[in-house]
Amino acid sequence: MKKWLCLIISAAAALSLGTGALADGAPATSAEPKGDVAKMYRIKHEMKFDLNGKEAALDGKAITADTPILKGGRVYVPLRTLRQSGAADSVTWNAAKRQVQVVIQPEVQPPLNNLTFRIGSENVYLPDGSAMGEKIPAPFLSSGKVYVPIRALSWLGIAVSTVKDTVSWNWSDKVIEVLKPEWGTDQSSTTFTMLYQKDMYSPQYLYPLGGGGWGGETGKVTEKDISMDGRTYNRMQFTVNLRPGPNPVMLTAVSAGNKVVTVKRKVTNSSSLPVTILEEGKENIAFTSPNHGYIQAKPGQKIDVSGNILQKNDLFDNLTVNVKRYQPSSKDSYKVYEEVKSFKLPIKDQKFAGSFTLSGKGSYLISVISPAYIPFIESGPSMTQWAEFAVEVE
Repeated sequence: MKKWLCLIISAAAALSLGTGALADGAPATSAEPKGDVAKMYRIKHEMKFDLNGKEAALDGKAITADTPILKGGRVYVPLRTLRQSGAADSVTWNAAKRQVQVVIQPEVQPPLNNLTFRIGSENVYLPDGSAMGEKIPAPFLSSGKVYVPIRALSWLGIAVSTVKDTVSWNWSDKVIEVLKPEWGTDQSSTTFTMLYQKDMYSPQYLYPLGGGGWGGETGKVTEKDISMDGRTYNRMQFTVNLRPGPNPVMLTAVSAGNKVVTVKRKVTNSSSLPVTILEEGKENIAFTSPNHGYIQAKPGQKIDVSGNILQKNDLFDNLTVNVKRYQPSSKDSYKVYEEVKSFKLPIKDQKFAGSFTLSGKGSYLISVISPAYIPFIESGPSMTQWAEFAVEVE
C-alpha cells in the first residue's frame, strides 16, 4: 500500500514513523466490523435565475431569492443570495469598512472558503487581510445589496454560466457519512470497508503518529460499480494497526473533507505487548522499565522509565519524554492528543532512568524522543521519536 505522511513536525521524525510505529510484535490479526463504516458521496446543487424577471429555482424548486443583474455587459450577483442558496455558511456586512465577508460551507470544499469583497475595490481579500493577485471589476452597492461580478464565485467553489437570459450556479456538497462511528476489538489490527462514489477521488485513512503529525495509507478496492441511492459506488478496504486503547482513524479524500471513526483496542494480556521501538530507535535504545507497552495505573502511581543506550555518541546527552492525553478536539479534528507534561532523562554511562505520575483518569500516549543527533544542513542536529508506550489511568 502507498504510504504518505502529513503535518510532520520534522523530517527526522518522518524517518522513523509509519504504520510500523503502531505494531507491537503480535501476530498480524484483524477484526472486521459488519458492514461498511462510512459512505462518501456528492450531493449536487443547481440554482437558476431569470435575468428578465424575479424567478429563481434551487434544485428544481421555485424559491424567493435576490437575482443577478446585467450591468455594463457583465453579470453581477448579490452576495446575500449565496446565503439564500445554502452554499454559504455566512455572509457578513461590515458597514464601517464597507465590505462583505463570505464563508462557504465546508462540505463544498472550494478552492477558497473565506473571501472579503470591498465596495469600490478591484481587490479580493483573504482571511489574513492580504489581497489576491487577481483583480475583479469593483463590487458596488445598490438598494442595500452588495453586487460582485459572477465570475468571482468560481473561487468559492461555484461554477457559473449564462445562457441567453438564464444564469445558472452549480456546486456540490462532498459528504463523508459515518455509518459506524466506533467499535472495539482485542486484536492488534482492524480491517474495515467504506463506500465512495465512483467519480470521486479514492479515500485514504490517516492515523496520529503521536509526535504531532499524522500518517496515512491508501487501501484496496474490493468491489466496483455498486448501485445504491441513485449513485454508483466502489468499495475500499483498509487495514489499520492499533495501539492499546482508543485509536482515532480519520477517513479523508482529496476535496472531500474528513471524518473520524474510533477503534478501541482492548488488551487482555499486557505481558504480550513490549514497548514499541520505532525504526530509528532499534539500534539505539533498550528498556528495562516499563516491562510492557501497555500499563494500567492508578492516579498518582509512579511510572518508571529506564534502560540502556546501545550506541555511543557524543551527542547523546538526554532523552525527552512527552506525555500526551487522548482528548479529541471538537474544533480541530487533527488534534486528538493534548500534551500534559514533558521532561528530560539525562543519559549517563549509556544509561537513563526517571519516573513520572499521572493524576487524571484517561488514556495516555508516552513518546520517548531521541537526543538531537540527526544532521540537517539548514537547522542543525534534529531529534526523532525512538519509542512509545500507552498508559491507561483508571
